[in-house]
Amino acid sequence: MNRLLSHVGPPLRALQAVLRNRRITRMQLAFLLFNVAEPAMWVAIFVYAFEQGGTQEVGVVSIVVLVPAGVLAPVAAALGDRFRRERIVRFGYLAQAITTGITAAALVAGASPVVVYILAAIAAITFTTGRPNHHALMPLLSESPEQVAAANSVSSLAEGIGYTVGGILAAVLADSGAGAVFAGAAVALLLATVLTLGVRTPAPARRGGPFRPWTLAADAARGFAILVAAPGTRLLVVLAGVVAISSGALGVLMVPLAIDTLGLGDAGVGFLTTMISIGLLVGAGASVVFAARRRLTGPIILGAAIFAISGVLFGWAAATLVAVIASIVYGAALTLLDVLGRTMLQRTTTDDVLTRVFGAVEALWLLGYAGGAALAPVLESWLGLSWAFAVAGLAVLATALAIAVGLRAIDATAVLPERQLGLLRRIPMFTPLPPMDLERLARQLDRLEIAAGTEVIRQGDVGDRFYVIDVGRFEVLVDGTSITVMDEGGYFGEIALLQDVPRTATVRAVEDGAVWALDQEEFLATLTDLPQASSAAHAISAERLRTAQRSTST
Repeated sequence: MNRLLSHVGPPLRALQAVLRNRRITRMQLAFLLFNVAEPAMWVAIFVYAFEQGGTQEVGVVSIVVLVPAGVLAPVAAALGDRFRRERIVRFGYLAQAITTGITAAALVAGASPVVVYILAAIAAITFTTGRPNHHALMPLLSESPEQVAAANSVSSLAEGIGYTVGGILAAVLADSGAGAVFAGAAVALLLATVLTLGVRTPAPARRGGPFRPWTLAADAARGFAILVAAPGTRLLVVLAGVVAISSGALGVLMVPLAIDTLGLGDAGVGFLTTMISIGLLVGAGASVVFAARRRLTGPIILGAAIFAISGVLFGWAAATLVAVIASIVYGAALTLLDVLGRTMLQRTTTDDVLTRVFGAVEALWLLGYAGGAALAPVLESWLGLSWAFAVAGLAVLATALAIAVGLRAIDATAVLPERQLGLLRRIPMFTPLPPMDLERLARQLDRLEIAAGTEVIRQGDVGDRFYVIDVGRFEVLVDGTSITVMDEGGYFGEIALLQDVPRTATVRAVEDGAVWALDQEEFLATLTDLPQASSAAHAISAERLRTAQRSTST
């Protein structure tokens, strides 16, 4: 029991802290409503397409609706690295409400399928701003890396609840037609817009020169470049791509399963979507424990195995009960893989490009889902419905096992530097930093052993590093006069770096000790990216200069 509590206790405390954060709570509630609208919209358009032309038309419509959204997703998401992310989320929800409402009006008015599909494709494009910016916003609203992991789990919980309600909404309004479902989704999105009012974060520092409309394409390209540049992120991209393709295939195959095989009618698709949503809730609950772990490879392989089991169960679903179990298992696996993969990306990506990276992932998901949807009719034709389900599920497990060694390498570099983090958190100039930036900074520190009497820095020298004391005592001297003695947690070297002047003091080890050193480039880049941190650093350096002047003048 004690061992269980040691694993469950810390993430639950982080979860409680997240729920007490009013800004996170408001954004999570808005995200929940976003997730009510999204599945309701997809169920409605898939059922509408199936009624128009069967499984083949569902696959074609998936491509028509998803490919434009997938192509533009990273461009839309890149706005979050240029402007306040909560504003992009807010205006995104508003745009989604408007475009979804217009599609609802077209359906109610009996517009042609071509017009409906075009409007649905435009609505899908507006949906691409929501998820990447929401996920990239969580580190800015959280107070520790543990809270970020807990916030990810709450986001998945919101997705699970939202998908449940969205599936119910689609099932309840199925007899009223797709237009009624789209109208309900538009109302949910308007409420989401209202909930985001009042949430505010610092404006990101301007990067890459003044903003121009065409710079979004360059920003998006950088997000893709980061995803494919590092071996670790490439592996996550491969896994996410296979999950997206398999999910697209399963999403299309569930339409004939519900309507033809199980005889549940149009409402049956919404019913199975609701069961998937229950699985999302189960997966979100499990992710609270798993996502806070230092090493995530094992949980990811577990999630992939559960995904494979769901595909096999769908293939055997000759009865509604088996389909229900398969849907719940599938939803749990999808959430678990989503949270774990997202947490791994947050641990390995800097905040200044985080939204673009998530935008690239969103594009990958949409394009992969479209590809899987297009592949589904082919698999059904070649293999039959049962084997098509099984192949789609087993593909995810095979991919996870193939990249397991690489995922372990990511885990090895992503273990939190607890000692360094503890020291940095005590330094006022670093307090305003988002948790992920602070964690990244802690990984850049180099530990140096210092013998008694050694001068770490010398007055008049050119500065190239910032130092934090790990152990031991260090004396500060100005013009040969002792100013103070610092010990564990003390820091020095920032004045020369911030003001581009020679070292203003000498710091000498009083006894054997050790310091953590941070290169000038990383130090300055971190502080200039966040105005509050830069202001705090300059205030500290100015006060230290005044103290030194007073001490040497007396």
